[in-house]
Amino acid sequence: MNNLILKPIHWQGIFMWYKLKIWLQNPSENLWLMPALGAVFATFFSLFAIASRYFIPTSTVPNISTETLSSLLDIIASSMLAVTTFSLSIMVAAFASASSSGTPRAYQLMMSDDNTRLAISSFISAFIYAVIAKIALGLGYYGPAGRFVLFISTILVLMYLIYILIRWVHTLSQLGNLTTTIHKIEVAASTALAEFRHQPNFGATGQRPEQAAAFHVFSTQTGYFTNFNSEGLEQLAVSQQLHIHLPQLPGKFLDPMTALAEVYSDRAFSPEQQQEIRNSILNHVIIETNRSFLQDPRFGVVVMSEVGQKAMSPAVNDVGSAINAVDALTRILIDSKAAEDLPERDCPHISVDIFDLGDLIYSSFAPMARDCVGCIELNQRILKCLAMIQHNVPEPELKQAAEIMAIELIQRCLNKLEFEPDRQKLLSEFRSHFPLIQLSH
Repeated sequence: MNNLILKPIHWQGIFMWYKLKIWLQNPSENLWLMPALGAVFATFFSLFAIASRYFIPTSTVPNISTETLSSLLDIIASSMLAVTTFSLSIMVAAFASASSSGTPRAYQLMMSDDNTRLAISSFISAFIYAVIAKIALGLGYYGPAGRFVLFISTILVLMYLIYILIRWVHTLSQLGNLTTTIHKIEVAASTALAEFRHQPNFGATGQRPEQAAAFHVFSTQTGYFTNFNSEGLEQLAVSQQLHIHLPQLPGKFLDPMTALAEVYSDRAFSPEQQQEIRNSILNHVIIETNRSFLQDPRFGVVVMSEVGQKAMSPAVNDVGSAINAVDALTRILIDSKAAEDLPERDCPHISVDIFDLGDLIYSSFAPMARDCVGCIELNQRILKCLAMIQHNVPEPELKQAAEIMAIELIQRCLNKLEFEPDRQKLLSEFRSHFPLIQLSH
């Protein structure tokens, strides 16, 4: 336990860098970056234009009048302020539409749309550029060379805005559309599941010791366990001769009475040393108010299932959208192959509980099978997709869970449906996809 007092500072620095990497991967969190770059761009060209008199001969550049530059900057400033306000109102309305037609859990995915973020940030950046350039021009420091440099930079800004506006028009045609919402959820869920299939243990390759834990680390707040830094925990475990077991997986809802980590060691620790280790471990985990798609493969399929449930609600009653959600769930579970471009993480001093793969099937199809039992078309598609999953996924647990879900679905439908032709239609569908299963009466 040498120098343990200094360890929290070291681990805090490591985890702050880890949080920074996660923050950079979440575009909705750094909308200020583009406007800041716009201000830097405007300031640089303003200063460059002032200094241009020393290395650009006046006779070699056209004489751009101050009135021409001022008019161009006025147009950019006034139009960008209006376009930004208009775009923000459209964006809010589109996100509200996506939440109402799909699910509110898709909001963070809509906010992370690169085209939307880039367009809004570019408009604000252009406005800031025009204001700073207008102020610099009003100071009267520019000669012909300086005004020409400022004119060139303004033309570059205008060309960039034209390109962004064309992309923005295309984005607006899809923003808030249910098909786009389903696609974004599918991409996020597929990415999380591919990473999970690459390393189901999140890089924690150790085995839980059979001895009793030396002490436990409890959550300091109530919220969702969304992420943990396995490399940082491994370094901590090696330096302090520990084994750290995480009985909770990302996606779990924790309270301060729930054990977040179990610490195993053959050494004896004083209460102060235990508290220092607890603080270091807590510095490597993230607990948030809402769930995240990053390390939680189950969350994506839960959100997609919510889209299907919402489509079949009495207020919407859109069977086609529910079928689209079921198709997307099938693609997620079948096509999300183990990611091959991710680095292998080997943390033998860290272990985690085994993830129940069957829960992916239950979280995906059980809510719709339960709430939409009266829709023959949807149940037929679910049976077909469960058969596809059983035949194509590599994990035996998923195959078995798909079969169990199909049996539960047909039994629920046979018990709930009163119209005999509907019962026979679903029973025929089930037997065509699962011919080897004998139903008990």
